[in-house]
Amino acid sequence: MLWLQPFELQLDAVFEEAKQKVAHFPKPLNELGLTYLAKFDIRQKHSTKNYVCYLLPFWIADTLQAYPASNLHSTTVPVSRSVSSLQSLPELSHRMGVANIFCMLHFFIQDDLMDTPNLPADQLHDLIPLSQLFWNEFVSICGENLGDHSLFWSYYKQFLAQWASAVYNEAESDYLFQQPEMIAGKVSPLKISLIAMLLQSDRMDMLPDLLHQLDQALIVLQMNDDLTDWEEDMVERNYNCLLAFIRHEAVEQKQALFTDKVTPTQVQQAIYDQDVLQRYAQYAESSFTEEPSSFGSESLIAFRNYLITQLYQAASSVNDARNTLLQGSLLYYIQKDLTSS
Repeated sequence: MLWLQPFELQLDAVFEEAKQKVAHFPKPLNELGLTYLAKFDIRQKHSTKNYVCYLLPFWIADTLQAYPASNLHSTTVPVSRSVSSLQSLPELSHRMGVANIFCMLHFFIQDDLMDTPNLPADQLHDLIPLSQLFWNEFVSICGENLGDHSLFWSYYKQFLAQWASAVYNEAESDYLFQQPEMIAGKVSPLKISLIAMLLQSDRMDMLPDLLHQLDQALIVLQMNDDLTDWEEDMVERNYNCLLAFIRHEAVEQKQALFTDKVTPTQVQQAIYDQDVLQRYAQYAESSFTEEPSSFGSESLIAFRNYLITQLYQAASSVNDARNTLLQGSLLYYIQKDLTSS
């Protein structure tokens, strides 16, 4: 895979450095932190993979190399005077890859805290300080690399505010059809590393195109995740793209009101009897694959396209399973008739 295989050595290095940093946390939080990190360590066979978090800096570094800077594209912001020390792209992407691991770990804990209101006191006792230590590492790396650069910290505040708004308002909104950018907003802290990469390289002219491509990938990634999470999200009243899509179709067909909630039976019928996953994949492809106007990240676009392929494969798997069941039922009745004749 173009978006993964060329970066496997770099990923090993960033996870190893993250592991070393966590090992120096105060006891016993270091052991708790290492256990939590292992759940997401790409080197672990059964870990949860969150590729975009730790691959994004390497994708952006590749894109920067593909579009060399010129006087025409150079930003007017005197970046080199504001940043503590300019670095090579490999060094910078490594540093921001490590930073993004800690950003990811912190916000995964925040999600757990929001989604599990009755979390046992002992888990709260562990997770809250651990989350803060993860975030401290992220901010520390950003500070070491961006210094007091005011534009960076302005984007930092903007993206954290986007995250807060997106997660706070999701239960009462229809993001997929009305505000799809808010789906990506739930992962806005990830974009901080993009700003760091572009500022350090004096290439803020690339920001609009790259942000748009990143948003597209994040939306389609969430659409994939929501295929498997819909039952849990229904119980926890979280926004879910698949549930929103099924409700939208029901409203369009005048079978429901916008305020109605879909039921588990409706979802299962839509998936297994009504080919909703095929239309869901088609919607992702038609809505979130706009080509960049100037600067395209080959790896980021390849990742987005891979995710869309995954949606189509999910639809095909359901269709194949249904056909197998139908063929099995037909064979059963044929054999029954032959036996009785």
